[in-house]
Amino acid sequence: MRIAVFGDIHGNLPALRAALVDMRAQGAEAFVCLGDVAMDGVWPRECVAEVAALGCPVVRGNADWEMLEAPGPFTPRGLPDERELWEIGNWSRTQLTNVDRDVLRTYAPTVSLPDLLCFHGSPARDDEELGARTPEDRLEDLRAAHGQQGAWVGGHTHKPLLRTLDGWTLLNPGSVGLPFERRNGKYVNLARAEYLLLDQTSGGWQVIFRAVPYSVGEVQRGILASGMPHAAWVAGDWVAG
Repeated sequence: MRIAVFGDIHGNLPALRAALVDMRAQGAEAFVCLGDVAMDGVWPRECVAEVAALGCPVVRGNADWEMLEAPGPFTPRGLPDERELWEIGNWSRTQLTNVDRDVLRTYAPTVSLPDLLCFHGSPARDDEELGARTPEDRLEDLRAAHGQQGAWVGGHTHKPLLRTLDGWTLLNPGSVGLPFERRNGKYVNLARAEYLLLDQTSGGWQVIFRAVPYSVGEVQRGILASGMPHAAWVAGDWVAG
């Protein structure tokens, strides 16, 4: 069976739709969403509905929790653009209905399938970053506590990852709605929807990474028409993937 694993949509409907079209064209038979479905984009409700329509397991991401919480007061931490990002996050919360929030509450901390464990940050914390430099001791401690599946797939970092360890594989599909990279001294968002396909074989999992381009103009027009605070600034951060 071919499984499409995707996440970190962040309210980007054009990216989600491009990814879903490609998943079906590639013969995906099942889907797993790794969470962070709605927050920070201008189509939060639509993305919640599109994912729900798949009827697939959905992992709870840290941003999914944040969408369910009342906004607290702004607390400066010395980070770039933090007030603007705080205001955008608060705007995202106001876009959801109570029905949408009930959908977010159904998301699971982890999703376990035969020989496959799916989570957002890590199986222990939805905001933990697992990557190429995570110490093996930490990974083995997590495996001892959460399962010995042959493949683990997480999100949160927005960076694709294939890390082969002793008898198992750690994966990250990247981000459907908010991949980014540093260009000319600043971070930009890329109009490409990242996800991965998993084929289970007798020898384990075969992994295929996908990156699907879509219209950067569609995203920018949606941002500018949305009423989101700081819309011109946000739209300016998008470039072709």
